[in-house]
Amino acid sequence: MRKLVVLGAGTAGTIVVNKLRPRLSEDEWTITIVDQEPDHLYQPGFLFIPFGTYQPDDVVKPKSDFIPKGVDYIEATIDLVEPEHNRVQLEGGTELEYDFLIIATGTHPRPDQTPGLESDEYGKTIHDFFSLEGATALAEALDRFEGGQARGELDRAAYQMPGGSPRVHLPRRVLPPGTRVA
Repeated sequence: MRKLVVLGAGTAGTIVVNKLRPRLSEDEWTITIVDQEPDHLYQPGFLFIPFGTYQPDDVVKPKSDFIPKGVDYIEATIDLVEPEHNRVQLEGGTELEYDFLIIATGTHPRPDQTPGLESDEYGKTIHDFFSLEGATALAEALDRFEGGQARGELDRAAYQMPGGSPRVHLPRRVLPPGTRVA
């Protein structure tokens, strides 16, 4: 029996197991997918939260809903990948051996890599929509916006959808509390 292990049950990981399970005989292959979080966050939908098209509940679903029959789903933290032994160690001591390993652990916002985003204003007057928290905070800021100036920036090219690394800066000195976008 051959073993395929997929690390990460986000969009990429679930697409992989959904495409490969019908193509790999269950008599010849076991497929295991591992992720530490129970909920799938539909990241492209984050863009629509600040503008009221989606609510957080629209973009958060149980990961198990997306795992097909015939795929073992393990909710655990990955502790160590040992490629020289074709083995993954999970927190708690579980070891998974594999013949093929796919790492699909996704992207994560890194405000520490953009000058200025680690300031006290991040999440208050400087926002992103690449995390559920960021999109929700931006929605709240836009609800309070009553007019004035808003500035959006791309700090560099990025490869995470929905594209770029935009942020909206709502300076307190320009926007009084309760300011709303027209």
